[in-house]
Amino acid sequence: MNTAIVMLGSNFQKEQNLERAKEMLSEFFEIVDQSKILLTKPIGNKYKNDFLNQALKLYSADIATETQKHFKHIEDLLGRSPLTSMMGDVPIDIDLIFWNGQKKRGDYDNYDFVKECVDEILLRRNKFEN
Repeated sequence: MNTAIVMLGSNFQKEQNLERAKEMLSEFFEIVDQSKILLTKPIGNKYKNDFLNQALKLYSADIATETQKHFKHIEDLLGRSPLTSMMGDVPIDIDLIFWNGQKKRGDYDNYDFVKECVDEILLRRNKFEN
């Protein structure tokens, strides 16, 4: 079983899309932990609304590339497209941050809100392992 830590983000129908994404993810993966939900300001001028962000820890029987295909499929089903991005709306964004303990994206180092959410999960794990 593989372990993934992912970040969810939404700035369009935020609460609904975050919950729906978690429901859809649970159809493919076992969600074993969740961080708190943070309200964050958009970065740059492209996005017009504040975001809700949350980290999840998942178990996946698939390899990383197949797992990410599920993420993309869920993003598509919830209405993410190049057009919505151009309009500044992100119904849902699902990014793989860690895969089996290996960092997969620089977001963890580049964005405080990602680090805060992911660290909440990582610190909880370390408490139980000590």
